This record gives sequence, C-alpha cells and structure tokens, in this order.
Amino acid sequence: MTSRTLIPSLVMSLSLLAVPAVAQEVSSGSGLALGVRGAYGIPVGDAVEDTSQSELFGNTVAPQVDLSYFFNRHLSLGGYFQYGIAKPDGCEEEAQCKARVLRFGVDLDYHFAPEGFVGPWVGVGVGYEIGSLRVGTSEDTLAKVGVRGFDLGHAHFGVDFQLTRSIAVGPYISASVGQYSNVDTEIFGASQDIDVPSDQKSLHVWIQPGVRLQIRL
Repeated sequence: MTSRTLIPSLVMSLSLLAVPAVAQEVSSGSGLALGVRGAYGIPVGDAVEDTSQSELFGNTVAPQVDLSYFFNRHLSLGGYFQYGIAKPDGCEEEAQCKARVLRFGVDLDYHFAPEGFVGPWVGVGVGYEIGSLRVGTSEDTLAKVGVRGFDLGHAHFGVDFQLTRSIAVGPYISASVGQYSNVDTEIFGASQDIDVPSDQKSLHVWIQPGVRLQIRL
C-alpha cells in the first residue's frame, strides 16, 4: 500500500472508531438545564404560635428559576431561587400591606421517561425560607415583620411535554414543610430580633401548583 492510499485509510478508520464514542456522549444525557417556573402558593399551618401563615402572608404568586445538572437522562441535582409576592389575609382594608416570601435550596429529581413526549418526574429537596411583611400607608411604614427558617423538606411531582430535544414544559405540584426559627420586628422605628422559643415554634406547609419550562443547555 502506498503512502497516498495509506493516509486516507487511516483517517477513515479513526473516524469510524470515533463515531461510537460521539454517539455515546450525545446519548448519555449529562449536562446543565435551566428551569423557569410560575407557581401559586397556598399556605397551611402557623408561622409561629397563634399566628397563622395565611394571616402573615396569604397566598403567593411565586416565579422561580433553577439550574440543574443532569448526571444522565434520568437523574438531576440543582439549586433553585423563588420570589413570592403576597397580600396577607389579615390585612385591614384601610391599611396597605405588602408581603414577600423568598425560598432557595437544592432539589434532586428523577425523570421516568426522558426519551418520550410525555415524561413524568418526581423530586425531593431542602432549603431556606425568608418572609417579610410591611404594614403602612402610602407615605409611612407603620410596622415590619420578618421571619426566617429552614424548609425542612419538600417533594414535587410533574409531567413534562417534550416540545423539542432541548425544551420541555408541563405542570407540577409541590408541597413543603418549614419552620421559622427567627422573628424580627420594627414598629414605629423600634426594632427587635428574636429567636423563637422551642415551645412557640410551629410547622407550616406550602402547597404550590404551577408550570415549569426547562431548557437543556
């Protein structure tokens, strides 16, 4: 075999050897994914003793972003950040009340049928929660209340509809259990930061139906 025929033969042989490796890399499913969610938060339980979660915050409209890493097509681990906007149920008509709930943490999700058009998934996670309430008039702030504590655990279930190879959208529902450990207040300029005593701590729950758009990067 001459050098002129040897070089093309070697190139062709190496290319054929590389095809399975490339195909395996593409089909492994690993990589990053960006998620954008819109959820409606329904509070259940007490924020602290004798103060219900709904009186403090009420229902929330809660957009969320999350960034996940897929180890394969089925399993992903990621972080999330949610910003909830609310109006407390206990707010009097003559007062102006503004509330927000920030939630962030980590999620571990499992996708049952990532190759199909319809793909159910489930996940669990933990995180941290920061809530605040402002009561006042259009010109003055009369009082502020803030709470902080851990999201002790949450679970969510959803169904993805695979629009393209990299874009999926679908409904989901999540439920989280949390407990506030710190309360800070500011009333007419006087502030106070309090660690909630153990006998006054309560468990609260957020139920959140919503929709998620996920883009594989």
